Amino acid sequence: MANTTFSGPVRSEGGFKTINKSTSTGAVTETGFSVNATGQLVSMGTRKIQSFAGTLASTNAAATAYADGDCLVELGTLNVDAPDDLVTPSKIFVHRALIGITTAAGQTLAGNLALSSTSGTATNAAVSGTEIVGAGVTAFHEQLSATQSITEIDVNFNNSAGNYHIFVPNITAAVANVHLYARATTTVNADITAGRFTVELEYSVY
Repeated sequence: MANTTFSGPVRSEGGFKTINKSTSTGAVTETGFSVNATGQLVSMGTRKIQSFAGTLASTNAAATAYADGDCLVELGTLNVDAPDDLVTPSKIFVHRALIGITTAAGQTLAGNLALSSTSGTATNAAVSGTEIVGAGVTAFHEQLSATQSITEIDVNFNNSAGNYHIFVPNITAAVANVHLYARATTTVNADITAGRFTVELEYSVY
C-alpha cells in the first residue's frame, strides 16, 4: 500500500501496530511500535509505558487479617515483546513508577508493588516475586551507575485522594516475572475495600 495522508485523526477500535515483514520468509511480526486498543500500553521497541487500574474492592481484610507480603490485588501483565532484530529479552528494567491515589483505603495500609512469575495468586495469600516499588528496594543511581545509599518507602494506600508516589528504582527483574501485584506490608484486619489507585509503569526489556 502506498503512503497515505490524512487530514483528520486516524481512528482504530483495535489499537495501532506497525509490522515487520521478513524478506526471506514473508512472516509478519508486530513487535516494533504499538498502542493497544484501550491506550493502556504504548510499546516503542524495548521501551514500554503501561497503566493499570488498582482496586481493593475484592479484598477481605475485615474478616481475615493481611500480613506482610500478602497479595492485595493482581494488577495485570507486563508486555515483554522486543523488536525482531534484538536478542530475546531476559530482563525487565523498571525505570519509573507513578502510583496515584484516587480513593483512600479507609484504614492504615502500607504496601509495595512486586513482579511475579505466577499469575492468579488470590487476595490475602502470600505472593512471592521481585519487589520493584517499596521499602525493600534499593534504587540505582542514574548518574553514578551504582546502587544508592538510600531505600525507597512503602506505598501509602490510605493516602488522601489526589496524592501520589513517584519511584525511580532503576532495578531489574527476570523477564518471566511479568505479573504485577500490589502487596500489603503492614498487618490490616479491617475493611479496605474502598481503596482505588492507578499505576503507571515505565520499563524496558533487554
